[in-house]
Amino acid sequence: MTTSEPRTTAEAVEELRTIAHGWADGRRGDTTELIHAADRALWAGVDAPSLAPLAGLLTVERDLAAELFAQVTDELGFGLPPADGGPDGLPLARWWAAEIVAGRLDPGEGAALIMDEIVEVHGAHEALTPMIDAVRALWSPSPPGPSPTEITTRLTRAARELLTRIPDPRRSRP
Repeated sequence: MTTSEPRTTAEAVEELRTIAHGWADGRRGDTTELIHAADRALWAGVDAPSLAPLAGLLTVERDLAAELFAQVTDELGFGLPPADGGPDGLPLARWWAAEIVAGRLDPGEGAALIMDEIVEVHGAHEALTPMIDAVRALWSPSPPGPSPTEITTRLTRAARELLTRIPDPRRSRP
């Protein structure tokens, strides 16, 4: 085992979550990465019904990896948004906001993703106003600028408000 491989269940789940971040925002990697991560997660003791089938895929079955990975992320409760981010991008913005609030996504990175991938692509939806306002206020040219701690606090507060404004799509499933 190399030092980059997860040694604990928590580390393995975090590796899967990191991969899920990339898949959620369109940076889909090689499906072989999903299969190897599933194998490492099994060895680390992660329990999810679809993990073993994903880890056991043969090279010729790699086209099944994305679907199985989506099942694994559901089973682990990651709450990934629809693959296309939804028609207005709000489910994806909500997911990034939840990741910010939970401390799994850097607030600056999450705010940039929301601004670049949602606001720029789909427009300034009213539900995104707290994040848009926070970003504009933080990046306005009025010296002295806010401290890194203040930036983190403001962006996390804006992300928390997004969670109250954007309905959780998982709650509306039948």
